[in-house]
Amino acid sequence: LMKIMKILLTIIAILFAAFGLFKVLSFDIVNPIISISLATLLLLRGIEYKNNRDKSGFILNLIVAMLLYIFVIFNVFLS
Repeated sequence: LMKIMKILLTIIAILFAAFGLFKVLSFDIVNPIISISLATLLLLRGIEYKNNRDKSGFILNLIVAMLLYIFVIFNVFLS
């Protein structure tokens, strides 16, 4: 299940990055979707680190994912 979620989130990020690159969708729409999928991917990676008992990798991924979520929230609600 974890591997399928990681593959799905990676495909979503690449697909929407291509949509933004080829100007199919606006950057205002594409940027939050890419950021949320990458932040969720980081959370899944952090869970893998926690399962492998690597506490520093888990904390680092958790902090970066939370910063990305905060970035998305500010961009969506303030722009």
